[in-house]
Amino acid sequence: MITCLTFFWVTSTIVNPMPGEINFNDFRQFKISEIEDQIKLIQEDPLDAVEYFNLGLAYMGMGRHRQEINSYLEAIRLDSSYANAHFNLAMAYDLLKDGKVAISHARKAEFLYGKKRKHRQVRKVRRYLNILDEKYGAYRNNYPH
Repeated sequence: MITCLTFFWVTSTIVNPMPGEINFNDFRQFKISEIEDQIKLIQEDPLDAVEYFNLGLAYMGMGRHRQEINSYLEAIRLDSSYANAHFNLAMAYDLLKDGKVAISHARKAEFLYGKKRKHRQVRKVRRYLNILDEKYGAYRNNYPH
């Protein structure tokens, strides 16, 4: 009897997800729609760095890290002081196992956040740099603080 109840619970959870949950196909469709919306917003104002950053976030949600990187790079081309874009670039390059470039962008984010006196973000980047140092230690030593 317990096995039947467990089986029923598992089946009903799959058919009727818990509140706040979303199945993969719905999530995928949502992200595709989000990407399309961001592309339209960029077409309306191609000089808006924030829209390119948001497009990068949408690509990140789909695991399209090369397109994510291109979007963040465009955001930085439009606004070279965009610390959030540098930080997200660091994470994207880390996912692609490019430690040297990841550390470079993390350092740039650290500098830009510090310049804007955003101390919480500076601490976040430093924690991430410590993680990068554990993964790619030899690279970090080549970059001055």
